[in-house]
Amino acid sequence: MLQPAAADLAAAGLTLTIEGSRATVTVDRQDRGAACARAVPAVGVLADIGRCLPGSIRLVLLRIIGGLPPFDHVRVDPTAAGGRDRPGMAGDCPGMAGDCPASPASPGVVGDRQCALDWLSRPDLFSIAVVSGWAVGALRLALACDLRVFCADAYLAMDGIRHGRVPALGVSDTLVDLVGYGRALDLCVTGRAVSGTQAYMLGLADRVAAPVDLADAVEDLAAALLAPPRGLAVEVKALLLHSRERSRPDQRRAERDVQLRAERDTQLRTSAEAVPPG
Repeated sequence: MLQPAAADLAAAGLTLTIEGSRATVTVDRQDRGAACARAVPAVGVLADIGRCLPGSIRLVLLRIIGGLPPFDHVRVDPTAAGGRDRPGMAGDCPGMAGDCPASPASPGVVGDRQCALDWLSRPDLFSIAVVSGWAVGALRLALACDLRVFCADAYLAMDGIRHGRVPALGVSDTLVDLVGYGRALDLCVTGRAVSGTQAYMLGLADRVAAPVDLADAVEDLAAALLAPPRGLAVEVKALLLHSRERSRPDQRRAERDVQLRAERDTQLRTSAEAVPPG
């Protein structure tokens, strides 16, 4: 499949690299001024990437690289789980979340924004968000992924309400599932920033690592996800994804079907390996 044009990727501040069964999408927001001036919303180009990925891709790494905190930032205390005593708020821009600044839009346009990142949870691939630096506004992108690895010194927030946007557009259900209604309401309405360590303590991240250990933590998780047979991994992910939609008897039936297929595949594979080469 054709990939998005290099010019479109550059205009949105994105890069895409494909190596074997992995695709790495980098959202570079180290220059906040440039991020605010992007001519092309990143979310739209991310949706194009999802449509263009070849079927051989099993893992997508979404690397979100933020810059240094703004000069007027009140540092969040990384040891405080709630971050309430030392809030950090200022210095971001609408472009960090990948959306356009607030402007009149049709229901269709808003619907496209809601669904633009859905491909990151497709059953046939795994997605990992890797966040470092001052990434306020990028939490929505991270929540669209299956798993999240945050650098301990990252800073994130659901800041959209200050720019006239729904903060967790398309991922509000995921946010509530992860942290509960009260904390989700707090994060969305106050727009307060949390550090990577705080995000892990709140349940927003699955792993947290010091800057020097971040690459190894991501590689260990990626390798572990790719280790099982692809067919069974796809089925297990689909089981978990749809578990909330099914009744308990239906979920049990789905589990049973997957288990029977897995045992049959294992038996066939074992039989094939036992046959001497002709």
